[in-house]
Amino acid sequence: MSDSVSPTATHLRVKRKRRWPLIVALLIGLILLSWIGLLVRDGLVLRADVLALQEYAATLPQPVKPTDVDLEWLQQRMTSLAENLRALRSHAGPLLALTPVLGWLPEIGGDVQAAPALLDMAVEFGDLGQRAVTALQPLWPSPEADERPRLSLMAHLLHGLQSATIGWDECLERAQAARQRIDTARLSPRLHGWLDRYDEVYPLAQTGFELLPVAPQLLGADRPRTYLILLQNEDELRASGGFLSAVGRLTIDAGRIISLTVEDSYAVDDFTTPYPDAPAPLHDFMGIDLWVFRDSNWSPDFPVAARQAISLYTQTRGGTIDGVIALNQQVVEALVDGLGPLTLDGQTIANAQEMRAYMRQAWSPSDQTTAAEWIVQRKSFISRAMQTLIDRLMSSGQDVNWQTLGLALNQVLHSRDLLITLSDPPLNEPLRLAQLDGALRTDAGDYMMMVDTSMGFNKTSVAMQQGLHYTVTLSADHAPQAELTIAYTNTNPPAAGCLHHPPDYDLDTTYDQLVQQCYWLYRRVLAPTGAELTEASRHPTGKGELLTGANSNGVTRVTGEDGKTVFGTFLIVPRGQRVESRLSYTLPASIVQARGDQLSYHLVWQKQPGATAWPVQVTVVFPAGMSLVESQPQPAYTTTNMATFQFNLDADREISVTLNMQ
Repeated sequence: MSDSVSPTATHLRVKRKRRWPLIVALLIGLILLSWIGLLVRDGLVLRADVLALQEYAATLPQPVKPTDVDLEWLQQRMTSLAENLRALRSHAGPLLALTPVLGWLPEIGGDVQAAPALLDMAVEFGDLGQRAVTALQPLWPSPEADERPRLSLMAHLLHGLQSATIGWDECLERAQAARQRIDTARLSPRLHGWLDRYDEVYPLAQTGFELLPVAPQLLGADRPRTYLILLQNEDELRASGGFLSAVGRLTIDAGRIISLTVEDSYAVDDFTTPYPDAPAPLHDFMGIDLWVFRDSNWSPDFPVAARQAISLYTQTRGGTIDGVIALNQQVVEALVDGLGPLTLDGQTIANAQEMRAYMRQAWSPSDQTTAAEWIVQRKSFISRAMQTLIDRLMSSGQDVNWQTLGLALNQVLHSRDLLITLSDPPLNEPLRLAQLDGALRTDAGDYMMMVDTSMGFNKTSVAMQQGLHYTVTLSADHAPQAELTIAYTNTNPPAAGCLHHPPDYDLDTTYDQLVQQCYWLYRRVLAPTGAELTEASRHPTGKGELLTGANSNGVTRVTGEDGKTVFGTFLIVPRGQRVESRLSYTLPASIVQARGDQLSYHLVWQKQPGATAWPVQVTVVFPAGMSLVESQPQPAYTTTNMATFQFNLDADREISVTLNMQ
C-alpha cells in the first residue's frame, strides 16, 4: 500500500499553517484594541471625576462654611477618583514603561517622560483625599448644627481625626519622592505652572502633617490649656528672637479663647521675692545683678529659655503653664498679610509694612502729659493689636487668605521667628522631631550657631548687617581646624563716641533715636562639645563705653552651655563703621567619619531666632590627595582641594560632603 499523501490534504495543512499568523495577529489586535479602549475608558471616567469636583467647588459660596460642604457626596466622588487613578496606573503600565525613551518627541517629550511620576503623584493625592474625607465624614457638622468659631471647629475635627491620620504623611512623602523624579525644566508651561504651585504649597503640607500629632492638644481639644506668649522685639536682638517687651497669658479650651491678658514685661517683676543672679555677661557688660523675667530668654536652647521664663513668670503671677510661644514682629507681619486689612486705633493696616509703621508710631509719645505716663502706656498698643489679630483669626471673614496665612506662618516657623514648646515632654516630642520647638540640634558631625545679644539698651540690631565666612580644613591624620570670620557693619550715619547708658526717655523720644546708636553686642558661637579655641580677635573697650565703668579686655570666654562649647565675645560696632572679628578653633576629630578610602563631613548651621537672613559662605578644604565625590547641596564653586557653599541664613542649613582618595 502506498504512503503518499494526497495533494488535497497537503494543501489543507498549508492553508491551516498560513491561518495561524493571521489568527494570532487578529488576537493581538483585539487585545490591543481592548487595552486602548480600557485606557480611554479610564481617561473618560477620570475626566468626569475631575470635572464634577471642579463644578462642585465652583458652586460653593464664598466664604465657604463647613456646613456648605456635602461631605457624603464628596466622599463618593473622591473614592471614585482614587480607584480610577489606581486603575489607570495599573492598566497603563506597559505604556508608561516606554516613556523614558520618548523624550525626543517635539514639544511634549518632557511631559511624556514625566507621565509615570505625575501619575504616581496623582495616585498618592487621590488616596490621601479619599482617606481624609472618609475620616472626616462622621465628624462633619450637620447643616442643623450650631455655627462654631473656626478654631473651635478645627479643634473638634483634629481631635476626632487624631487616630485616623496615621500613614497620611507617608502618602505625602511618596508623592514628594515622585516629584523629585521630574525634570521641571523640560515640562510644558501648563505642567510647569502646576508643579510650581505644588512646590509652593508642599512645605506647608509637610509642616501640617508634622503638627498633626499635637495640634488637637495645642488647641485645648482634650482640656483647657494655658500658654505663655513671649512678645519679642528683634530690633533689640536676644537669643530666642528679641528683647522680651511684653508677655501674654492665653487660655484656650476646645479652640475657644477663654482668657487673654497682655502686660509689659517690666510689670511682672516683684522685688519683694528672691531672684537668681543674672547670667555673667548680663552682669559684666550691662550691670544687671538679678535675673528677672524680661531677661529670661538668655539661653539659645528655647525649651531651656521657656522653662526659665515660666519659673520667673509664675514666681509673681502663679498658675500652671502648659507651654510657651515666642513670636516677634516678623510673625505679627505674617499674620497681617494673611488676615487682610485690620483696623487699629482708627487706622487701616493693610500689609506688613503698614503694621511695622503703626507699631513704631503707637510706641512713640502722643498725648501723654508726662514722660512717666508715657513709659507706663508705651506698650499698651501690643494688647490692642493682639486682640484684633485674634478676633480676626477666630472669625470666618472672607478677607482671610488662608493659603497666604498658612505659607507665611510656615515661613516664620522655619525661620525660627515663631517658636512653640510644651511643658509636657511626651506631648512636645512631635515638635522636637519636626525641629519646631527651638531646641538646639544634636545631629552628629559639625555644628554652628551664632547668637547675638544686644546689650546697648537700644534698637540698633535693625540697623546692623553681618557677613559670615566659615572655613573648615579637614585632615586625614589630625583634628579638623575651623575659622569663623564675621564682618559687622553699623549702617547708621557716622557719629563720634559710644556712650553706654539706658535710654533717657522724655516726651520727645522717637524710636529712630533708639535705632541710630552704636551696637553693643555679646556674641556667642556655639560649636560641638570638645572644640578648643586657638585664637580670637580681641575687642577691648574704652572709657565710658561700658555702663559699669569698667573696661573689658575683649578676650573671648570659653564656656559650656546647653550641651555645646560656647565662645563668647563682647564687642562694640560704632555708628557708620565696619568691625571684623575672627575665631579659630580645633574641632573634635569625631566630626569626620572615615570609611575605607572615603571621608564624610556634615555641618548643621542653626539660625538664631529673630536674626535677619545673614549671608554665609562655607569653605571646606580637603585633605591632601582627596577629591570631592558628592555634596549636598551643590557648591557654588570648587577647586582641586576645596568646595565653597553660599547661602542666606533664612532657616537652619545643612551641608554634607563626601571625599575619596584620588
